[in-house]
Amino acid sequence: MLSFLFALSLHTLAAPPELPQWARQHWQTAGLDKAYSRTTYVQPGFLVADFNGDGKQDVAVLVVKKQNHSRGIVILHQGTPQPYVLGTGSNLSKDMLQGDFEWATYWHLYRKPTTFEVTFDKSGDIAGDRTVRLRHPTIELGQEESGGGMIYWNGQKYIWLHQTC
Repeated sequence: MLSFLFALSLHTLAAPPELPQWARQHWQTAGLDKAYSRTTYVQPGFLVADFNGDGKQDVAVLVVKKQNHSRGIVILHQGTPQPYVLGTGSNLSKDMLQGDFEWATYWHLYRKPTTFEVTFDKSGDIAGDRTVRLRHPTIELGQEESGGGMIYWNGQKYIWLHQTC
């Protein structure tokens, strides 16, 4: 009996939660199942907020790219056909949003009006930090005891706000 309950609990932890109806339809219409599997490598399996500030709830979904097993996030804007794929690439990329998010151990919504961004000089050394005013909720993505950054819609695309040294 205990082994059955243990197996059932593992299955429950591994199964991604069900997306809202509009997001499931958007996912299918975009053909995302061909290239990506939904996953729960961190909890929760998806986040819901108005990421682009249009007054509609959007969804950010944890994914694994089937081709190379790299981790990332697909963001679906309600009412917009284009999905935004972040991560699922190589960690050799200098752009954090193109790399593999395998390092991430947590993510959550950040709703405060400001945050900070670590800035770098041309040689890649830390130059300092700056305050960033946020108009919409952001996704905070990081690794326990190491930190990370925030994924933010700047009105045209998603950008990475670096927050660790």
